Amino acid sequence: LGGNAKTLMFVNFSPADYNSDETSTSLMYAARVKKIVNNASKQAESEEVARLKQIIKRLQAGQPVEAQLAGVGAVGEEE
Repeated sequence: LGGNAKTLMFVNFSPADYNSDETSTSLMYAARVKKIVNNASKQAESEEVARLKQIIKRLQAGQPVEAQLAGVGAVGEEE
């Protein structure tokens, strides 16, 4: 638990006598989890994602995509 996300936890417990050990450990675990605090934040968009979103937007608008924007002629490609 933790990281860069909001976390929600449900604890299931039973009033039956034969589940008392499992119920008490589940409730103790839930009490420990409740103390965990994390600040979820949106990750910054990478240049690659921004470039791909721009290509998608141009294609949806019916506009041509320039070779430079589409990554044609990238390193490792032969012409």
